Amino acid sequence: MNIPLFLFAKAPIAGKVKTRLQSHCSAEQSAEIAKILLEESIIKASKYWPGKVYLSVALDAEHPFLMSMLEKYSIELVQQQAGDLGNKMHHTFEEFGYPAAIMGCDAPHIAYHDLQKAYQYLESGQSVLGPSEDGGYYFIGLHKSSPALFSDIDWGTSSVLQSTISISKQIEIEFQYLESLNDVDEWSDLMSVSEYYPALQKIIEN
Repeated sequence: MNIPLFLFAKAPIAGKVKTRLQSHCSAEQSAEIAKILLEESIIKASKYWPGKVYLSVALDAEHPFLMSMLEKYSIELVQQQAGDLGNKMHHTFEEFGYPAAIMGCDAPHIAYHDLQKAYQYLESGQSVLGPSEDGGYYFIGLHKSSPALFSDIDWGTSSVLQSTISISKQIEIEFQYLESLNDVDEWSDLMSVSEYYPALQKIIEN
């Protein structure tokens, strides 16, 4: 079985990505941070996810940085559907089939064994969720179509995780859970993970 993993990302365009970091750094630095997180996510997924890895991109799918990632790593690029995050994720699952998984590029610090564990859960017919400490989630893996999980959710708020869990119980989806992580959205998140990535420390110090 070859279960795909879709890494969800925006093209690293200054002013369009990591805008919440701009209280402490410039738009250009925020874009550089986005590039680092994106590439580290690709590295981690390519090394430890047993199946095919795709980069699912919003904004500019032909951005030079994204093209460089295709040259460096054994991944494929797909364009995200229009609409909110729920529509984008649901469309991805429906287009490519089940089982499959989606992970954001804000949590490259996910443990390698959690990636492998998630694959094993999906392989055995179970669904998987990776909670974020801000009330969302950084990873979702589904073994069957579950459109209700992607509608009537206030995306980008602290209620996403709880709403998703509540809906999953109503439609009888039982999630297996990965370790809760702080995905990198705020400056404090960046500080907490920068020790693992020298390139991030360099930006912070500047």
